[in-house]
Amino acid sequence: MSTPPDNPFIPRSGRIRSAGSGRRAKTYLTRMTKALSSAGGVRRTALPARPRIGPRGGQRRVIVKARIVRMSASSAAALAAHIGYIRRDAALEEKDRGKLFDATSEDANASGLVKTITDDRHHFRFIVSPEDGAEMADLKPFVRDLVSQMETDLGTRLEWVGAVHHDTGRPHAHLAIRGRREDGSDLVMPRAYISHGIRERAEDLVTLELGPETRLEQERKLQSDIAAERVTRIDHFIARQVSPEHEFRLKESPSHYRTLHAARLRTLERLGLAQKLGAGRWQMRENFREVLQGLSERHDIIKTMNRALAGRGDRRLDADVIFDKSDPDGRGVTGAVLQTGLAGEEHDRTYAIIDSLDGRAVFVELGVAGEVEELKRGVIVTVSPPNLEPKASDITIDRIARANDGIYSASLHQANDPRSGPEYVAAHVRRLEALRRAGHVERTAEADWKIPPDYLDRAKAYERAQARFRSAQLLVRSELGLKGQESALGITWLDETPPPSGVPIGFGEEVAEAQVKRRAFLAGIGMNVEAGTGLSAAQKSKLLKRDLAQAGRFLSEEIGKPYSPAPERGHVDGTYREPVSRVSGKFAVIERQRDFTIVPWRQVLEQRRGMAVSGVVTGGRISWTLGRGIGMAK
Repeated sequence: MSTPPDNPFIPRSGRIRSAGSGRRAKTYLTRMTKALSSAGGVRRTALPARPRIGPRGGQRRVIVKARIVRMSASSAAALAAHIGYIRRDAALEEKDRGKLFDATSEDANASGLVKTITDDRHHFRFIVSPEDGAEMADLKPFVRDLVSQMETDLGTRLEWVGAVHHDTGRPHAHLAIRGRREDGSDLVMPRAYISHGIRERAEDLVTLELGPETRLEQERKLQSDIAAERVTRIDHFIARQVSPEHEFRLKESPSHYRTLHAARLRTLERLGLAQKLGAGRWQMRENFREVLQGLSERHDIIKTMNRALAGRGDRRLDADVIFDKSDPDGRGVTGAVLQTGLAGEEHDRTYAIIDSLDGRAVFVELGVAGEVEELKRGVIVTVSPPNLEPKASDITIDRIARANDGIYSASLHQANDPRSGPEYVAAHVRRLEALRRAGHVERTAEADWKIPPDYLDRAKAYERAQARFRSAQLLVRSELGLKGQESALGITWLDETPPPSGVPIGFGEEVAEAQVKRRAFLAGIGMNVEAGTGLSAAQKSKLLKRDLAQAGRFLSEEIGKPYSPAPERGHVDGTYREPVSRVSGKFAVIERQRDFTIVPWRQVLEQRRGMAVSGVVTGGRISWTLGRGIGMAK
């Protein structure tokens, strides 16, 4: 009989467990079921096991961007604008232009969904972008399958509309999903499901359609990533491995990928985002991924502009093709709108491409959709940077601090100006909190504020740094295009703007030609205008009267009363009915007992629509006194 070994092997029956802790790894089913159950009590049977499609390394990549939008009084307009933009830019093929799709229709009722979402607490927006989307025959069946899978996972039918976009190098789909379940309760999607679950479901579907990603495809994609001016999977790996001092060591890369990673680092060095310190050591720029994201967005902008400029070979795309909102000189751009759309699709920021007077095409990021009036093609506008000067509150803070040895506090503010209410003072404190977070001011232990001598310069620097988060200032010069202005009865933008300087090109050349035709038209109605001199005051008055008389004839039948011109000087009394836009500007319709008149409009009148107002006309201007009139019966 042999001697037993020192460490005898004793087999035990049961399940094979993974090495390490001995605990079984949590499956996709387990993780998602737990998350869904905590959110809404979804049964385990509502989430089927994830299909296995080869090894995980063969999965096709899909990027999913998600946004939960809480509804408010202003959200309905923003949602309608969002749906309008994604519908307008939706399809590659002409037959699908302006259409959205859903589970059963190729032309979904988007307006109906917008109305229902308006009453919800929130809704969801997704952008789904398969990395290999260009190889898929049609993204619509994929999107429908994905939403169907989401319905199974969430245990409820979903109301949604979608659009497939081809405006970037990678086809992608936009989805708007209502935030209610079938039973009328709020639809809650767990954070884990939004962050990982939907993406993994989408990856499974793409992999099922195209087959697992081969090793050759992976190598090809990595090779293409080397010189890419965008964020790549190599960049994500580097970012995960950098030290707190932002140093990356090539030895951290798997041995079979080091050559690829070294080549990528050389590209980043060329772009100024990395610096070689020695053999296998690189100093990375702290925000190198953010810079790469900006480069990628710039490339997308250039592509968008090239499409908008198709057939306009005389337009230039300069280095400053993107309007600089932080320009300290505050230079604006005047020109005609060529195209509008969504700049940051996930955040509903709009853009406009301006055909400027100097022959350049300029990309301008505007405000949030729904807050910016949609601009039609050909509308003439002036775009200026946002106001970058210190605010009035900054001037007040600086003045009080200078009088109190560089210290500001709420009590000092009220002592300096006893009329200041608590809310007014609190607004100044909130301003200082924002500047403190940016490192420009300090708060003392006594809750006072230490204001540096160069506070106003710091406030201006802060405004400049915040410019990219703010909207450019937009002024509509004329809603009428050049062709319409050439023979318009009224004071046009062509009449007010000086001839383009130098040798005009592009839109400037078109303006010069339109001004020649405009002078010919004016001569035909008895108004001779010399080139470069503009209209005289008498000629402007005559054109304005003709414009308003024409508007009066159109409105007279609708109102059922005759039109009477407003006096050049004197009182105007009546009921404010509505605004009216003319080539000469925007005007207010004032209805009186026996007739109506048309006078210059001001925004303050909108608060008194259908109510009595009184104004005094002086030198073509009017000063309003708003009364408490009784609402006008319609």
